[in-house]
Amino acid sequence: MEPSLSRDAALERGLLIMGNGCRIAPTVRIIPTEDDGREFGPVEIGQGSIIRDGVILSTGVCIGCRVIVGHNSVLRRSVRIGDDSVISHLVSIQHDVSLGSRVRISSLTHLTGGSLVEDNVQIGAGVATVDDNAMEWPQPKMLRGPVFRQGCRIGSGVTVLGDLEIGRNTLIGAGSVVTRTIPENVVAFGNPAYVQRDRPPESS
Repeated sequence: MEPSLSRDAALERGLLIMGNGCRIAPTVRIIPTEDDGREFGPVEIGQGSIIRDGVILSTGVCIGCRVIVGHNSVLRRSVRIGDDSVISHLVSIQHDVSLGSRVRISSLTHLTGGSLVEDNVQIGAGVATVDDNAMEWPQPKMLRGPVFRQGCRIGSGVTVLGDLEIGRNTLIGAGSVVTRTIPENVVAFGNPAYVQRDRPPESS
C-alpha cells in the first residue's frame, strides 16, 4: 500500500485535480491506491468547493462544485458527490457511494459501501447504514447498501439496513430502525419502522 500524500504532493503527481476557487486545507490527505494496490484515478474537486482540515480522500473520489466537506471526514474510493452538497464533520462515506446534488449529510453518519443517495436528500446526525444484513463478514453472500430516493429525509440516530429503499419525499423519524423498503410520500418511524401517515409532496 502506498502511503497517503499531502495536498501539495498529490497536486504535483497529478493525483489531485482542483477546480477554480477551491479551498482545500493543507492537512487534507490523499490516498493514492487501495490496500491491494489498485488505483481508481485522481481525486477531482469541482470549482468553489471547500475541503476542511483532516479530511481523507481516496483514489477515484469525484466531488462536484460548491461542495463543503467538514473536518475529519473520510471518503473512500470512487465516492461521487454532486454539486451544492454539504458533508458535515466526522462523516464516513465508504467505497462506491454516489450522492446527488443538494444533499446534506450531518455529523457522525456512516454511509456503507454502494449506497445511493439521490438529489435533495437530507440525512441527520449519527445515522448508520448497513450492507451486510446477515453479518457474514469476512465471507458475506451479498453486500448491498440502501437507496435514498429524491427528497427523502432521515432523522438523526436512524439505522437503515441494506438492500432496501427509502421512497421519494419520505420522512423517517429520529431513532428508527428501517428493516424494509418504505414507499414514497409517507412518514415512517419506530423499531422496526412502519408507515404512520402520508406526507404530501409539497411538504418536501
